[in-house]
Amino acid sequence: MRKNSFIAILAMLVLAVLPSGALAHATLIRSDPADNTVLTELPPEIRLWFSEAISPDFSSAQLLDINGQPMSGGGTRVNPAENLLILTPPPLPEGLYSVRWKVLSEADGHFTQGLLVFGLGAGVDLTNAAALETETTAPLPEVLLRWLNFTVLLTLVGGVAMAYLILRPTPGKDEAAVAEMRGAAHRRVMGLATICSGLAVVTGLGLLLWQMGTLAGDLPEGASMAGATWQLLSRTRWGLFWLLRQGILLVLSGVLGWYYRQIAGGQEGGGSHSWQQRLGVLGTGLLLLAVLTVQGLTGHAAALTLSTTLAVGIDALHLLAASFWVGGLLALSIGLLPLLRRQNRADFALLTRSSWGRFGGWAAISMGVLVATGLYNTGRQVISLDALLATLYGQALLTKMGLLVGIGLVGLCNSLLLHPGLAASLARWLGRPIGWTPLTLRQLPRLILLEVSLGLLALLATGIITATPPARSAEFALAADEIPTALDQTIDDMLVTFSARPNRPGQNVFMVRAVSVRRPPPAEIMRVILRFTFLEQEVGRTSVDAVEIEPGLYQVGGNYLSLAGAWQVEVVVRRRGIEDSVARFNWLVAPPGPPRPLLLSRQPLEPVLTIAAAITGLIPLVMAGVWWRRKRRATLAFTQAGSESTARGDSDDKIDDARIAAGQPRSQWLWEQSTASVNLQREYDA
Repeated sequence: MRKNSFIAILAMLVLAVLPSGALAHATLIRSDPADNTVLTELPPEIRLWFSEAISPDFSSAQLLDINGQPMSGGGTRVNPAENLLILTPPPLPEGLYSVRWKVLSEADGHFTQGLLVFGLGAGVDLTNAAALETETTAPLPEVLLRWLNFTVLLTLVGGVAMAYLILRPTPGKDEAAVAEMRGAAHRRVMGLATICSGLAVVTGLGLLLWQMGTLAGDLPEGASMAGATWQLLSRTRWGLFWLLRQGILLVLSGVLGWYYRQIAGGQEGGGSHSWQQRLGVLGTGLLLLAVLTVQGLTGHAAALTLSTTLAVGIDALHLLAASFWVGGLLALSIGLLPLLRRQNRADFALLTRSSWGRFGGWAAISMGVLVATGLYNTGRQVISLDALLATLYGQALLTKMGLLVGIGLVGLCNSLLLHPGLAASLARWLGRPIGWTPLTLRQLPRLILLEVSLGLLALLATGIITATPPARSAEFALAADEIPTALDQTIDDMLVTFSARPNRPGQNVFMVRAVSVRRPPPAEIMRVILRFTFLEQEVGRTSVDAVEIEPGLYQVGGNYLSLAGAWQVEVVVRRRGIEDSVARFNWLVAPPGPPRPLLLSRQPLEPVLTIAAAITGLIPLVMAGVWWRRKRRATLAFTQAGSESTARGDSDDKIDDARIAAGQPRSQWLWEQSTASVNLQREYDA
């Protein structure tokens, strides 16, 4: 049954990447002329606006005739400030034409391509345009490359963290048998981290080859692949970050390889912490953080134009939490499971609770951080619940969420086996006898393998998410009939009303009514100024004066709302001898075309999820503080009480009383008594 479920989930994820209409992240959001329009005369320029910054060197457009053959003449150029691709067409007779465009996103390094169809002349029939459309499929090789990339990066970071925080031998605190087993696991995990650093370099090369393969079909005649590769690496944002990432990984490979040879040869300093070792650990940690930050700088977060630094930082924190939880899980399973299978019953329990048991606290805190940062990222990348349900990005995200819930539930079962206090509390709540557990400790390896399998599937879902465009298209926002046609606001003594018709991208007529509620008005209105700012990307701010058409009523028309989405409209009322009164309206522009059918809700998700992320983010902070304080207090109190009792020759009963007085839960003490594992648990607590 478990195997069939695993296969079903894997099949669902693979099938999810196959059908897709647009795979890139710099998507076309507006064009002039618009798609599927008939023109009476040819414009001097054909303009295409995109959702992200595009590379001037690797972005192009080509004019095609009705048969799909390229038209000679004309040229293209890029205006980076406006994310604008401009095609200058040659003189054209009446007929049906299309523009095939292909651009490279500067933010995440994705290529995207598409087709814009228009007719020239009143007698042109656009029904033939459908024959020019081409279907595309999701790049399954890219998804697999990204899955491998996330797997090796998270295992690299998580492996180093687990080796230092959990598996590092501590002479004088561990029994000889435990120290030997943990030392073996420590060496295995460090070897795994070294291998992953090398695999990450190879995966980076694979991603570069995929980029160049995508570009190969559009190289100019006579251009060399080597020259194009160097141009991609040296003249694009993605290429520069790729070089930085590969350099950091090469340094990490050398450092980890040297350290692994040290511990494999028995030259590692055990539990001592010299300043050289501390400096090495700090340097390695900074390199790992740098790799995760570079990964965030080439992802979806870097394409956001508002609060970009915050978004990239939270994305890097999301990757760090995933590294501790999922990456640490993968590393510990490879480091410990082979050793667990070779141990007898007593050593098995001792090793699991002295090593794997310590992972629970880190996993719980990492899970809290992962949930909080995931909520924030979802709010920034998914515009509404309808977008979450109707897009491949949203569907993959929902699948990932479900898999993470499954990992959490399996991890909870593991915690019941590894932490007697939790099992005792559950037994007491269910009315079970003392010493009852839902599963046996010998079932732990199977649970770990199930948890690892779910983790790998979650990383596959992450590969799909990063290979598809975010679900923040304006078509999933509020429909035109759901957007207010007018808003009013009282500023100072002025009542200001603003309206826009038809409130679609392009030409609109704007009406402003500005009247003073005081009688008589304190001053005469000299000017009414409208300022338009698009909130979803940087396109600059446009100002225009409105014309008074009757007392208190002002009007202006023009292409000032050029894009669908969220805008801020400032209405400045300037009066003689009085400070300006400025009314700020948060305005939504509906996308062109008929609205999409309502599935569940088109209300914006970002405000709600941002608040939820802030509240949820407090939970891991509180958990970390309580965990650290309780461990420190219990360790100090128990060590002091146990030492005093041993010095006086007290019995084990008095030592147990001291443990309870030191803060150990009574349920855990009862569990130990009932299962005769006092000595094993004492070694774990030490």
